[in-house]
Amino acid sequence: MKISNQIKDLSWKYEGKLKIIKKWIFWILLDEEAFFMSKYFNMKLTKLDKETIKVWFPDQNKDKWLSILEYKWLGYVLFVLQDWNLVEVKNTYWKSFWTKYQINIEDYNFTKDRILQLSKLWIEEKNEKNFLLKDKLEDIFIILVSILMRLPKKERFYLRSKIESVFLDLLEKVYRYMYNLSDRKELIKSIFSEVMVVREFCRFLYKDQKITNTNIYADLWERFTEVLKISKWIINTYD
Repeated sequence: MKISNQIKDLSWKYEGKLKIIKKWIFWILLDEEAFFMSKYFNMKLTKLDKETIKVWFPDQNKDKWLSILEYKWLGYVLFVLQDWNLVEVKNTYWKSFWTKYQINIEDYNFTKDRILQLSKLWIEEKNEKNFLLKDKLEDIFIILVSILMRLPKKERFYLRSKIESVFLDLLEKVYRYMYNLSDRKELIKSIFSEVMVVREFCRFLYKDQKITNTNIYADLWERFTEVLKISKWIINTYD
């Protein structure tokens, strides 16, 4: 069951308390509680899924934010995910944020609708990055092949066949990801991992002086980093 649905099912039990959930290396609050944190603590509202909005803070800032809530005497509950089920790890007994602060329901509904309406733009941006990923990987492949063509014949044949094999597999996954709607989350994670491997292989080629031009190597490294950033952005849209 989705986190947002689990929280709705638990609302009656923790009414008025801020329900803070650990998701990966972040802590998130959802819907009305996210709106509350945005309004009174200036946190940025974003979308969790097509029906839910959220605010978040990194795990390293957990103590800071809990201290702020405790200073304000605001009740909260901490949850962690175990096998995709929410498990309570801390429950405080301070004041309800509903009674301590005024929440305008109309303002909340308007704000939530506005953020969720960005879904179309979000999908368009994601599709744009999908094609950007393909184009950048193809550019990297062309640069690498042009470098390898300058090597002695024996090395050139071995390294080029290795690079071509890896890139063909990688580009096949990119095309499958772009046009096959199933298993997209796992495919993009696999693409990210393989790009990391290819980047390390290029580092090896540079250290072994197969790539001798420092500027070209720096350009390649920057291109790989861009691809990894795009892949990571896409991965985060599924989390």
